[in-house]
Amino acid sequence: MRMGQIETRGSVLLGGAVALSAAGLLRVDGVLMALGCAAAVLLLLCWVLAWMNLRRLRVGIEMPRVVQAGVPMRMRVTIENGRRMLDAFGLGLEIKTPGGLETECQVPWVPAGSAADAELREDLPGRGYGERIGAVVSSRFPLGLFRFSVSHEIAHPLLVLPHASMPRELVAIGSALEAEPRRTAAISEAIGEPRGLREYRAGDPAKVIAWPASVRSQARGGGLMVRELDPPGFHPQKAVIVFHSFATDGALIRPDRFERAISLVWGAMRHFQASGVPTVLLADFEEWVPRRVATRQQLGQAGEMLAKTKRAGGTEEHELLGRLEDLGRDEALVVISDMPAVHWKDYLGRRSRLVLVDIVSYERKQRERRGRA
Repeated sequence: MRMGQIETRGSVLLGGAVALSAAGLLRVDGVLMALGCAAAVLLLLCWVLAWMNLRRLRVGIEMPRVVQAGVPMRMRVTIENGRRMLDAFGLGLEIKTPGGLETECQVPWVPAGSAADAELREDLPGRGYGERIGAVVSSRFPLGLFRFSVSHEIAHPLLVLPHASMPRELVAIGSALEAEPRRTAAISEAIGEPRGLREYRAGDPAKVIAWPASVRSQARGGGLMVRELDPPGFHPQKAVIVFHSFATDGALIRPDRFERAISLVWGAMRHFQASGVPTVLLADFEEWVPRRVATRQQLGQAGEMLAKTKRAGGTEEHELLGRLEDLGRDEALVVISDMPAVHWKDYLGRRSRLVLVDIVSYERKQRERRGRA
């Protein structure tokens, strides 16, 4: 679709042409009449050139079909001039993609029968999916009197995975799940829980020697004493991620919280899959149908689902409580919601291995970052 509008300087020139022509008619002045006609002819000529400048232009794009929000990716945009004799000048290109990306670039010159490329490096702000990418080619050539634009739709399926935000509760309360040992130590070197003291045995590392107790033991004629530790935490057999939008009366629905919660779900799923922990997702936007995530393929399918999903229309109390009662008490449970935890945390009951993610705490952290910036 082609659109054209007159710019400010074009309006001034048009007004001048009308004024000069009118003055020439009133005063019977051939010079003023000629100047008015010349301005009108110039305006018409510029309109024709501006219209022809965007004829037979084709736009192509090369970019990945699957990207992740917040991760920079390369994009190559091509403008092809299908005319044989007239070059294209002063082109502006605006690109709109699923995921909320809106970017633009300038292409000063495209020779007739040739093409020009532009390399862009962008990161998409949010998740999304679409079969087409929108492009608008515009030009103020010549003299900036008119602005013409042509809309194009490029067939290019694009899946934008959510931004992966690792719930910090999985680290801060990691002992509740033991899904991942400390990153600074190997699994065989992970520190367990202290149980007591015992006598030194051959092969015990020096770092476990309890020197104060050893000094007292040697004073009594004994030997070295070492700290005896229980084995470090184990990986759970299964982790369950529950996502819901249930809240008591008076809670506000905010789309930005839903998008942030989806990012936390995606980050938790990637974390468990990388740790080798099979995961089950129970979400109200999937009508509580369990989704198993254990392999990379299943993780990719879950990411595609999260990129396309929409918030559930409404979640009732009995739906949430029913799904929680079906879960075993010893299963590692992560509960994420786009509603503040104060509205629903009392419904969870007591569980031995529970991680509760409060969406409000992430908003405070974001405000603190903005304040420091």
